[in-house]
Amino acid sequence: MSINALLITLCYLLLTLLPIAKFGTPFNTLMVLLALWHGLLIVKKQTGVRNSILNGIAIIGMAITVVSIGLHSTVSIFVALLLLACQLKVLQAKTTSQWRQILVLNFFTLPCIFLFSQSLYIALLVMIMLGLNLSFMLQLQKVGSFKAVSRFVFSKMILSCVLSIFLLLFLPKLPAFWQLPGPQLAKTGLSENVSPFSIAQLSQSDELAFRAVFASERLQQSQAPLYWRAIIHNKFDGKQWTIANFQKAAADLQKNIQSEPYTVIAEPSNTPWLYALDLATSPTTDVQSNPYGTLYRTNKLSSTFEYIVEPANDDIITNISGWQYRINTALPKNVNPKAQNLAKQWGQSSNTTAQFISLMRRYFQDQGFSYTLTPQVATSEHMIDQFLFEYKSGFCGHYASTAAMMMRSAGIPARLISGYLGAEYNQEQGYYSVYQYDAHAWVEYFVPNEGWKRIDPTAWVSPQRLLGSLSQYQPLANEFQSNLGISLAAWSGFPAINWLRLQLEQIDYQWTRWVLNFDQQKQSSLLKSLFGDNAKQLSGIIVIILLCIIFCALFFYAQYKKVIKEPLVIRLYRQLIALSQDDLSHTPPKKAIVILQQQFAQDTSALAQFYADFAANRYQGKTFGKDQSEHAKKLINSIKTKSKRKI
Repeated sequence: MSINALLITLCYLLLTLLPIAKFGTPFNTLMVLLALWHGLLIVKKQTGVRNSILNGIAIIGMAITVVSIGLHSTVSIFVALLLLACQLKVLQAKTTSQWRQILVLNFFTLPCIFLFSQSLYIALLVMIMLGLNLSFMLQLQKVGSFKAVSRFVFSKMILSCVLSIFLLLFLPKLPAFWQLPGPQLAKTGLSENVSPFSIAQLSQSDELAFRAVFASERLQQSQAPLYWRAIIHNKFDGKQWTIANFQKAAADLQKNIQSEPYTVIAEPSNTPWLYALDLATSPTTDVQSNPYGTLYRTNKLSSTFEYIVEPANDDIITNISGWQYRINTALPKNVNPKAQNLAKQWGQSSNTTAQFISLMRRYFQDQGFSYTLTPQVATSEHMIDQFLFEYKSGFCGHYASTAAMMMRSAGIPARLISGYLGAEYNQEQGYYSVYQYDAHAWVEYFVPNEGWKRIDPTAWVSPQRLLGSLSQYQPLANEFQSNLGISLAAWSGFPAINWLRLQLEQIDYQWTRWVLNFDQQKQSSLLKSLFGDNAKQLSGIIVIILLCIIFCALFFYAQYKKVIKEPLVIRLYRQLIALSQDDLSHTPPKKAIVILQQQFAQDTSALAQFYADFAANRYQGKTFGKDQSEHAKKLINSIKTKSKRKI
């Protein structure tokens, strides 16, 4: 059992170290040390650790888990403690009963990783682990050799997958009766409270944020900058921008009938905010529009979610009230005084908002500002002053926050928008992929009788950033690769690696859309395309008929395997006892061999050897191999010759 125990420990360690789990370095280190300790015990052929030692490790492990993960994510703590408990149980196990408990518990422990991700690769990983676990259990029950039981287990799992696909397509989909809460792991880096310069950290993540699917070829191949709005920030305290008022208030926006709807598939973010181009509304259940034209869910996004976006009219707000003007021009006193004074000078020398923006653009361009993915850390409480007059190099958050603050200083209503800019377009499948490194910040400012308009100060110093995804931005390719470290996205400059990345991304897209997001609406559309208007009735009849055929086929196949495809050792045993002068079909094998030894005394030792091989296979799970088979056949032929009987 030592090899099986080591494999189980490696399974626990793999689940712990998966990036999607994010249990933290202290907990990961503890699990690595326990795995190394277990390996050392196996090398020394020692089994079982004293309970007092394990109890002490358990107490220390619980403390490390809380420190490593924190108390904000109860689901993550639960899964981490379950993995720790299972590993300690493996270190303790000595008896067959204890190993049986571990293997049964693994059927609950291993699938817990689905709480963090339901991707195709995680599903395959969990399936392999569960298959190995079931094989270990059957081997423990001495059903057969590990090779034989593994072949049996995985063949039945493949058959189960085929049956599951059939049921997924044709059985009516019902809502879940209950579900566990998702772990508090926000894959999206966007936050309701944003420091002007913290968004630069997102350029270090290549996690998928969402995908967008357009029906129109014109939209699919659009070269215009894609600004995906997510969160509106209109309060600035000098250090961070906070969420706008009424961000979670529903508003009835008018659909733009001249624009075509599109589909967005959002990844889990642990926030309610969704993504759309410009102002938007949505007919999808649980999706609302707010007065700012952004979309949000009534519940937090804890799993992959697909929704339809309908562009809204962009002339819904042409004037704002007095209190809205005050909110969008408010600034803290005695913060960034140099920047505010410069903005007031521009305001005095300009007659329109367009002139003010022109002066601001000229300043950024004439002063030699640059765009970087690794900006300097602000050391002053006047962060914008330090950026504007000292560093003169930054990420999108630097430029957007500075521009919004300076416009407010001149009495121009302005707000910060956090979302994503650009996307990678997949030519074969026709969809956009937006990643965390595409996170972006820009500004919306208000013009009386015209409404809110967008301005992106980043374009003044780096216009190429607007042409696509950050991964396609060549001037900073080295910085981009350095930020991501070892990943397929970082090395996408190599054709072979980029091809592999795109192929894996396409597979994940199909899995997400047609398995994870295969809802009742998609099922109804599929059945209607197959069976027409009578889809529900015909699909139900087909399900019943096919299930009957499948179960009947399985029944007759099992009978066939039982009668015709008996194990070789059983067939040889039946041939052997048929050579006896007596009917031994109902005699226990051991007694039957004794009777044969009495009848064929010259083959006593050969019969004893056959029974030893027979018992080892049937009662101890050992292999009845080629050598044992040849020995048995020679014995049968020898007895046939001597008895001159024919079977």
